Amino acid sequence: MHLENTDLATILNKPRTLSGISDSIRLSTETTREAIANLLLNLPIFENLETREVAILSRHFKLYSVQAGAVLFNEGDAGDFMAIIVDGTVEVTKDRHNGLTRARVATAGFGKMIGEMALIDGEPRSASAAFPHSARILVLTRESFEAIISEYETTGIALLWRLCRNLSNRLRQTTGMLLDSSRP
Repeated sequence: MHLENTDLATILNKPRTLSGISDSIRLSTETTREAIANLLLNLPIFENLETREVAILSRHFKLYSVQAGAVLFNEGDAGDFMAIIVDGTVEVTKDRHNGLTRARVATAGFGKMIGEMALIDGEPRSASAAFPHSARILVLTRESFEAIISEYETTGIALLWRLCRNLSNRLRQTTGMLLDSSRP
């Protein structure tokens, strides 16, 4: 599955597949608000949210099942959504040598976010994300993200705060890795 410059908000209105092109990422059968709320409550990033905030978020996140080998997005794609890993792992890679090779940047599992940078800044994807094994992800589109922020100020601030903490932690890890790799 590849989302080349596709408007995901439009695609998500299609009944079964994420991309409308591939069956490798499909809307899950567990799509009730209650099921999504329970998943959100079990994610470390959303611990300590109030019941009202979880209820609001559960209306905006969609749950997808991912088949092994599926590509969620490629470096350079439009960044119209973010995902949180519910089950499984995703490999994040970056093109090297003008796209001739790829380097694995990270492997992310349960509770980890991917794609949030592009959701926030609107820039193209800075890396690619693919699933070596089957997985489940919660997806938040830019349209839903903006709706939460504008319609539910307290919940929007709570969500932004969590995204900022996540990005800050990732930047600290990257800084540490750069420092470690530059030592003799």
